[in-house]
Amino acid sequence: MFSTESPEIEYDIRIARPSDASGIIRCMQSVMDEKIYLVGDIYLYTERGEKDMIRNPDDLNLVATSRGEVVGIMKIQRGIFRKNRHTATLGIAILKGYRHLGIGSKMISQGIEWCKREGIKKLNLEVFSSNENAISLYKKMGFEIEGVRKNKFLIFDRYVDDVLMSINF
Repeated sequence: MFSTESPEIEYDIRIARPSDASGIIRCMQSVMDEKIYLVGDIYLYTERGEKDMIRNPDDLNLVATSRGEVVGIMKIQRGIFRKNRHTATLGIAILKGYRHLGIGSKMISQGIEWCKREGIKKLNLEVFSSNENAISLYKKMGFEIEGVRKNKFLIFDRYVDDVLMSINF
C-alpha cells in the first residue's frame, strides 16, 4: 500500500497477511516489554488466534515492515453488535527505533480512509496520558479527547490517566 525510505530506514506499509502473525506477535511483545505504551505485559494471542484476527473481513490489520521484519502494527476492529457497528477501535504499536519516521501517521491515515469506505462513522482509541507524543499525533490526525479516566493505570509507581479519544466522519 505504501513504501518509503528515510536516510537510514526503508519500510513498507501494507495489509497484514496470515503469514505475518508471528512477526505481529514479536512486535507487540517487544512494545509490551517496554511497559510504558500498552496495558498488557504479555501478548495473549497465539499465532493461530492472530491469523484468525487477520482473516476477519470486518477489521483492518496493517503492518509496517522493514527488511522482512514487522516493525509496526495497526488494528482497527469494528464493533461486533448491531448497536455499535458504526464504530471501530484503533490500536497501534511501533517498534523502538522505528518511531518518529511517519509510520504511525501513514497507518492512521490509511485507517481513516478505510473507515470512511466501510461506512464507519466513529473511530475510537485509548492512550496513556503519559504518552504525549501519541496524543499529539492523534490530535494532528483529527482525533479529539472525549474523556479521561483519572489514575486508571499504575506505571512504575506513577498513576497515569486513560485518555479516550475519537474522530467522527
